[in-house]
Amino acid sequence: MFEYKGWITLEFDPYEEDFTKLKEQISLLENTLHTFNNFSQFSTIINCNESYILPLIGVLNHENDILEEMKTLLRYIGEILPASYGVVYYRDHEGSSSNNYFIIRLSKGKLEEFADNILSPCFPIIEN
Repeated sequence: MFEYKGWITLEFDPYEEDFTKLKEQISLLENTLHTFNNFSQFSTIINCNESYILPLIGVLNHENDILEEMKTLLRYIGEILPASYGVVYYRDHEGSSSNNYFIIRLSKGKLEEFADNILSPCFPIIEN
């Protein structure tokens, strides 16, 4: 099984000075998201008082290249909404790292990946 959960705050500039451009870019992203969603994934832009957030949630039987697809989506967000930021936690239950979560961070248009030390090792921290 492959699972991921996270959120991205969508911003064009950190000071919200170009609200029109933000809405234009949000519209572009909405048109792209339909290709990312399927029966085992969820991502939709939420507008909370004109603050836009993209939750990313998925549980799949196998990884099936979703990790690279998600990273491509996050890079795209970093390009069109350069002040966006957030994290996605993921775990691949198959393979040598099945006992660990990993974190992808988007900040200032840049993706970075980290080993998690809050929920990992999954056994014994979250599993018996």
